Amino acid sequence: MTGPLRSTQVNPPLQVVTGKGGVGKSTFAAALALAAANAGKQVLALELGEPGGLSALLGARPTVHGVPVAAGKHLHVAWYDGEASLAEYITRFLPFGARLRPFFSHPLYRAFVSAGPGVRELMAIGKVRDELLGLSSGRPPWDLVVVDAGASGHTLQLLGMPAATAGTFKSGLAHREASRVAATLSDPALTVVHVVARPEVMPLEEAAEVIERLRAQRLPVGRLVVNQCRTVPPPGVDEALARLQRSSDEAARSLAAAAGGALLWATLQEAGITSLEHRVAKPALRLPRLTTASFGRPELESLATLLGSEVSS
Repeated sequence: MTGPLRSTQVNPPLQVVTGKGGVGKSTFAAALALAAANAGKQVLALELGEPGGLSALLGARPTVHGVPVAAGKHLHVAWYDGEASLAEYITRFLPFGARLRPFFSHPLYRAFVSAGPGVRELMAIGKVRDELLGLSSGRPPWDLVVVDAGASGHTLQLLGMPAATAGTFKSGLAHREASRVAATLSDPALTVVHVVARPEVMPLEEAAEVIERLRAQRLPVGRLVVNQCRTVPPPGVDEALARLQRSSDEAARSLAAAAGGALLWATLQEAGITSLEHRVAKPALRLPRLTTASFGRPELESLATLLGSEVSS
């Protein structure tokens, strides 16, 4: 691939990236954020939890929860911690919340946060919404917020928690705030969830299941991204390999054997991706398999260039 990938996607301001561990979701999130920044948009790239792959890929070192640091022109990186987000929420919204600051370091508070099902997730995703709308910092809203949400199981819990909370609490502050966050996540004009996979059986199967569960939760599905795809062989390659295999030259036959193995992997790849596309009724965005020994800023810039049209609208 030498030019930008064609896109018919709407580009809402909140874009969440998930997938099975090890499929390259942080790489896709970083490239997506960089592509938007290169297009002149003000972008915040977010990690939920301690700084990890996304921050490293973008060359940023955020150290304080919720405080963005620059990672280039138009691009900032930050990380959110659910426990710290809950403390902020209590301080902002509850009566006399500011007086409770000393309690946030108490073991009872820490135990509540650890034991309460979904408390961290709800607070973290609520903080993301506040950042998106410019409610938590006084800064103008970002043009784009890209969230590296982690592995798919955690992401499904994270994104489903606001609606579940709003349904559990029928009135009051918890219901109101959870309903607002749930409305943001379910609005395709505001939010989209990208699902990343690799062209292998288990990641493709998990990607299908994640997309089906996102739809069941009425959450807007964005791109189905298949990372590290092999180049599709050109027409006539089978005939060319057959001629090499019939050659009397041993080197030619060895070359044919090696090429035949690569062709088999490419065939299996296309069969798996095609099956997934039919199952979820969504075309896959194929990203190339890189042959470099390491992945650094130059490779990320190249990937961002390929994704240029994904963020152009």
